[in-house]
Amino acid sequence: MPIRQVFHGRRGVFLFSMLLAEFGGGMQGLAVSTVLPVVAQELHGFALFGATLAAGNIAAVLMLSFSAPILARMRPTAVIAWATVIFLAGVALSVFAPTMEWVLAGMVVRGIGLGLITGFGSSAIGGLFDDRERPRVLGLYAFVWLIPSIAGPALNAVVAEWVGWRWAFAWPAFLVLAARILMGAYASAIPWEKTREPVRAVAGVIVAAALGVGAAASTTAGFWSVVLFVLAAIGGGVGIIAFLRRGARGGRLFSVLLSFGALCAGFSGIDALLSVTVIEAFGSGLLWASVAITAALIMWTLAGLRPRPSARPDRVTVGLVLMVLAALALVVTSFTGSGPGAIAAVIVAAGVAGLGMGIAYPLAMSEAFEGPDAAMRVGPLVSFAETASMAWISMICGGLYSALHGFGSGPGAAAGAAYAVVVPVAAVGVVMAARRRRVPWAATAA
Repeated sequence: MPIRQVFHGRRGVFLFSMLLAEFGGGMQGLAVSTVLPVVAQELHGFALFGATLAAGNIAAVLMLSFSAPILARMRPTAVIAWATVIFLAGVALSVFAPTMEWVLAGMVVRGIGLGLITGFGSSAIGGLFDDRERPRVLGLYAFVWLIPSIAGPALNAVVAEWVGWRWAFAWPAFLVLAARILMGAYASAIPWEKTREPVRAVAGVIVAAALGVGAAASTTAGFWSVVLFVLAAIGGGVGIIAFLRRGARGGRLFSVLLSFGALCAGFSGIDALLSVTVIEAFGSGLLWASVAITAALIMWTLAGLRPRPSARPDRVTVGLVLMVLAALALVVTSFTGSGPGAIAAVIVAAGVAGLGMGIAYPLAMSEAFEGPDAAMRVGPLVSFAETASMAWISMICGGLYSALHGFGSGPGAAAGAAYAVVVPVAAVGVVMAARRRRVPWAATAA
């Protein structure tokens, strides 16, 4: 698939504007994670640090629960306009925040805007590009994240040091605004027809509530905090499955979505723990921690640039198997490793996880649009599967590490136990990926 084909004509300009918006959003998200400790220190708000960090994803999950009926009723230009206004309002709340509570509120509002545009973007890709083109387009999204992943933290740190953390929050929003204006100008390229999609948001609301309860419970010690955390983890996982099953109406689409969600969860769970493993468990510095994170992201980017839909063995299944192997290697290394050899093993395992993500992600996401369902209905389901599963596993792995560390476990044992959670999640993805190969699209209920 020549790259010039997907950038041809009006839809090509729209794709470029979406990639530019993704780049700006990536830089903005990395600005938050990079300078938020500085913000919490200046505003005396470390008590709300964890909640602020998780608030955007939780709000996005909540918004995605309602996205399908909204996208079915609202024209693309209106969706872009409202999502942009909400996003900018959230950024403004954080930029001009007098206290940490205002930063938290800004993250919530920003997350709502991102949830709306994420569902819309997935639907637009499904409607604009056919089955041959779509994997290549989704591979470009991974490539767009390469520069923010490598240069974003350092650049935002320099901006924060030079002119203050508020500008580090603000400057990427101008890039997002320019990209969204261009998106609106070419939104007519998207095939759209007004329909009436029923609201099926109960399970999604349960997931968002479970994530919020789990994030709050992980910040405190005590018996009831542990109980709430476990219940939130179980409730969130069950809610994700229920939402996807109800939205997909069973059949092959459900298998595709669940395997895709397991893939995203596996990578996110591993990625969330790499830095703390290198620094805390093996006593190294930020440099080697960044090398491990970069290894995962670079392998994802490079492997995703040339997707192979018809390759054998099936690349989605292979990618999930690699995720299982990477998680197992990290479990063993965390419990038994030490010194430079352990750090090297972590970096290699991170690269394997990135390779699995790269070869499977664009294919698994693209495959969801190959069935008979309209792209505007499937898009929010795909985005929900990705966003909710990543937020859910990050809550579990991060919370489990914090809890075990607080109860006196060494950092290596705490990290190993957290990585162990990723193994069955990715293994479920392997099973569902194999199942999707056996179930025809006709098995999905109309």
